[in-house]
Amino acid sequence: MNDRLVRLETVQAMLLELGQMSTAGGDITEFIRAVHRSLGRIMYAANFYVALCDNASERDVRFVYFVDEIDATPDPEQVETLASPDESPTAWVILNRRPLVMTAEEDLAAHPERVGWGQGSTAEHWMGCPLFDTQHQVIGAIVIQSYSPAHHYSLEDQGLFNLLAGHVSNALQGMQSMDRLEKAVLERTALLEQRNVALQQAQAELVRQEKLASLGRLVAGVAHEINTPLGICVTATSHLVQELKLTREELAANTMTAESLEMFLDIVDQSLRILTTNTQRAAALVRSFKQVAVDQSSDDIRSFNLNNYIHEVLLSLQPKLKGRPVKVAVQCEPDITMESFPGAVSQILTNMLVNSLVHGFEYEQAGAIVISAALDGDTVVLTYADDGAGMDAETLHKLFDPFFTTRRGSGGSGLGAHILFNLVTGPLGGTVKVESAPGRGLKYALRFPRSRRPERRAVG
Repeated sequence: MNDRLVRLETVQAMLLELGQMSTAGGDITEFIRAVHRSLGRIMYAANFYVALCDNASERDVRFVYFVDEIDATPDPEQVETLASPDESPTAWVILNRRPLVMTAEEDLAAHPERVGWGQGSTAEHWMGCPLFDTQHQVIGAIVIQSYSPAHHYSLEDQGLFNLLAGHVSNALQGMQSMDRLEKAVLERTALLEQRNVALQQAQAELVRQEKLASLGRLVAGVAHEINTPLGICVTATSHLVQELKLTREELAANTMTAESLEMFLDIVDQSLRILTTNTQRAAALVRSFKQVAVDQSSDDIRSFNLNNYIHEVLLSLQPKLKGRPVKVAVQCEPDITMESFPGAVSQILTNMLVNSLVHGFEYEQAGAIVISAALDGDTVVLTYADDGAGMDAETLHKLFDPFFTTRRGSGGSGLGAHILFNLVTGPLGGTVKVESAPGRGLKYALRFPRSRRPERRAVG
């Protein structure tokens, strides 16, 4: 049971990581390569490929990613036309719009006419799932296979692979939308660069004012921050609905077996765990964003122990730290009781840590992060420092600008530090200073009141 929980945690971390990559945009082939690496953490994945439909026709496909121990890699730019579902298992999956699982022995016994089915080598165990767009039109197929009897896929493997296929479908749609958005931003930027110096200065001033604007304008800039948990929920729900439909069809046809029922129950269990975790995460993000522009009132303020809360936030961020040789240490006075906005504190700590992981350290680079907090009278002094790559003076000057990032397409949204600044100076009513130099890490120094409850004046 412990192994199963560990595997579910690995799947959860994998989906979060892939979701963040998809919302950051970038090259689709690189994203699929990341999917392949992640898949290898939960099951045997030495042979893996993705075929995508070319343009609007589901019969014209390109093998955009192909890794195989035996067969040669096809040209990713070559378009192949699928004439019939009977010509290959990949064609069967795409044209029938259904998953397919088969073994060499079972398939040969049931369909002796399929000897030489397809152009590639015969797999010992083969799994393929269709990929769909938001209108449920087929956009391709994702396939994993084994040539050795030593590597077979269990029912749980099949369920996880189906779940991953749904997530990849959603991510590919998001990446295509992000590509269109980035092109529009580049075109708009090129147009703005043609304006005169006076207009550029006026625009820069407007951007600075927008940093402290109302909730509606902030949400327009940060909506994609909650896209990852919501996207995972949409994928899990869609997959669960599809599995429920198939199970009902089996029941109606009286073909339900104990194995298929157990597989369905496993999928339900996995989907509900993912839904619970991500809906809670999305709700926390929404509450945090809401508090940015809401009037400071006692209804939005609660008491909490800062030391305990920092540890709770770090616990929720463990999937991001898993597998990274980065150590986080907390040095906080144990008796600091806050009367403030815990959602803002949570989002600030999250953005700091994520920025360190994305910008400060390479994936396999060891590092250290120290979070310290102490009271100076009735003011909390919170310091966050990492020993990562650091940044030069020009980059440091732009750190809090919205949409500024040095990792566009590689995990940087350009909004993390901007949101941090707004939360510190807005809901927490404090200040933030930052120090950095190339090769010397990054240090944030925050000061904000311990209590944000309005003072009550005596009447008499």
